[in-house]
Amino acid sequence: MKQVIQRSALYTALLCMVIVVSACGAKNNKESVQEHAYPQSKQPIEEAGQGSIPNAEAKNKNDQNSTAGEEGKMQTQSNAAATSKDIDIVIDQSDKPMEGNSFDFAIKKVPKGYSLTEMRWTSNTVTIVNTMQEAIEHGGNGEDGFYFSGNGQFSGFIYSDEMKGERGKATFVFTNDEGNMLMSEKEIQLK
Repeated sequence: MKQVIQRSALYTALLCMVIVVSACGAKNNKESVQEHAYPQSKQPIEEAGQGSIPNAEAKNKNDQNSTAGEEGKMQTQSNAAATSKDIDIVIDQSDKPMEGNSFDFAIKKVPKGYSLTEMRWTSNTVTIVNTMQEAIEHGGNGEDGFYFSGNGQFSGFIYSDEMKGERGKATFVFTNDEGNMLMSEKEIQLK
């Protein structure tokens, strides 16, 4: 029992350090993207195809300047020692004694030198992108999107009633000091 408590305290301390380091050193050069469109289909992205992602053109135009740089960073990542397989994130959709819709996530393992910089929800009906700073703000004000509570103890994603039943991907982007990026994706159907 004592080891479990020590291990929990260690993970909590590590998560707090990641949040503080990320918040202090992260540049916010992109705006949060929250694009809502509700087509009739609620198929998974794989079945619906990439062409069915709403507002894909608008998002691509916003990211046009950074796309070439990010492709280079992703290629550099393949030469790095760390890989996306070194990331362990657990998603929890169990019922909670609170109103509203949400799922929790816990970051269990991250490669050394990498910190969480961005979280994305992508489905065939909506794309939501939040930076760490925005997630920390959402933890304080309860807005929809990804959140981290003030002390870093809780993290999750809050969504509207219209999104219930959606299938999509939660993507977590980790970046190191050299700008190399690693991503971890989890397919989820929102309850």
